[in-house]
Amino acid sequence: MNFLAHSLFAQGNSERLAGQFAGDFVRGADLSAYSPGIQLGIRMHRFIDRYTDHHPAAVEVRHLFKPPVRRFAGIVTDVVFDHYLARNWQAYSDASLPEHVAYVHASLAEHHSQLPLGLQRFAAFIEKEEVLEGNLNFSAVELTLARLSRRSKRFAPIADGAAVVLEHEAELMAAFNAFFPELLAAANQHREAIS
Repeated sequence: MNFLAHSLFAQGNSERLAGQFAGDFVRGADLSAYSPGIQLGIRMHRFIDRYTDHHPAAVEVRHLFKPPVRRFAGIVTDVVFDHYLARNWQAYSDASLPEHVAYVHASLAEHHSQLPLGLQRFAAFIEKEEVLEGNLNFSAVELTLARLSRRSKRFAPIADGAAVVLEHEAELMAAFNAFFPELLAAANQHREAIS
């Protein structure tokens, strides 16, 4: 899952939310540089990524992406699943999407000094570019995939993922609807186990 989904799983805890975002910026098992709440968020982020990568519905839709895009099918589905989540936000959260986005930015600002440098820069970028709320529009999916495709020559095929998503939206939406409630249940169970 991408950043909007990760932020949902913080369950209103600003420290864990910062950790959820830090999960993509922190490597290795030693998390001692971070507060206990941020450590929990990083661990939850890693759990969510593992669960998503191995869920049958997420695995099944990878065949929709032909080479060379298939190599990046997991990234493309993470991005488009955030779009589907944004479109159906009220089914999963009591807060409105704008309220949640404001909370995300406030949480990242609150824990700014503890964030890895890359995340400090990224937090400013997503607020300025309105990335999280942009998930409501498919154009944000296209823009995100285009940005990712420019990271290196090897990543160039990612940009073609948007066309595949439009072609197979029904299958991808069905996969999201099968997968996301199960992820929510698994994440809640995991959070109770590690808290």
